[in-house]
Amino acid sequence: MAKKIALGKGIASLIQETPNEILSQSLKDLDKADGKKESEMENSPCLVDINSIVANPGQPRKIFKEKDLDELADSIKENGIIQPLLISKTEKGFELIAGERRLRAAKKAGLEKVPAIIKRGTDRDKMVMSIIENVQRSDLNCVEEALAYYNLMDDFKLSQEEVSKKVGKERSTVANFLRILKLPRAVLELVQKDFLTFGHAKVLAGVQEREKSIRLSEMAVAEQWSVRELEKKIKFNPVAKSEPAQNVELEKKLDGLKGKLEQRTGFHFQIKGKKAGSGQIVLKYTNEAEFNDIFEYLMK
Repeated sequence: MAKKIALGKGIASLIQETPNEILSQSLKDLDKADGKKESEMENSPCLVDINSIVANPGQPRKIFKEKDLDELADSIKENGIIQPLLISKTEKGFELIAGERRLRAAKKAGLEKVPAIIKRGTDRDKMVMSIIENVQRSDLNCVEEALAYYNLMDDFKLSQEEVSKKVGKERSTVANFLRILKLPRAVLELVQKDFLTFGHAKVLAGVQEREKSIRLSEMAVAEQWSVRELEKKIKFNPVAKSEPAQNVELEKKLDGLKGKLEQRTGFHFQIKGKKAGSGQIVLKYTNEAEFNDIFEYLMK
């Protein structure tokens, strides 16, 4: 009697071999390349020892969410690595050009070898390849993408026009990314944590006063403003140039007190004052854990 195939265990149960085993059979193992030189295997997918690959210090992507890595690791266990990593040869092994997220997930999945393509190139070529792959896969947040463009210009003396041609984007797009790097660190951190979008960042980049941009960004997060709402708040800001000088002085004083409160407590404050002496002190939080910390602090 023919052996029955059990269903309900994924596609691997139907073909009796895991995707990673099939991949191993179809790719050349670099350790068993029948005497071929590594240069002869360039630009073709091959299997490489995962421990021989080190991360690229110039990798544009800096933030890797553990939940996303766990999900990708589960997918790799079930389906294998669909897109090979890009690597370059070094004296002691290989350096990753693109695919750090896949490399980290593959280690979580317990793989000993990973599919990779060996590439030659200058440091600039490697950085461009890394940026292009990450941008095309939408793996970078806007701050990481902006820093990647800046480093490309700063390290290799490229113009915005040259960068835009290499990464396949409009020069104005590259310029908009570079503009947000002028934002205060506190604002950039909110963008990196996905509390604010690239649209919010572009609008805030047009605010000249540092403290004002920080205050507006925190209000946008606390009150969940859309980009359009943020634009309206900036356009119709009550503190206009035509207002009496004493209001400007009051705002500076309140900003100073706000800074002292935040430095002392570690919490985010918003202080609203009026000419008559009345006003509001607002404590802001971004999640339940921070709310609990504020509550316990106040109950003391």
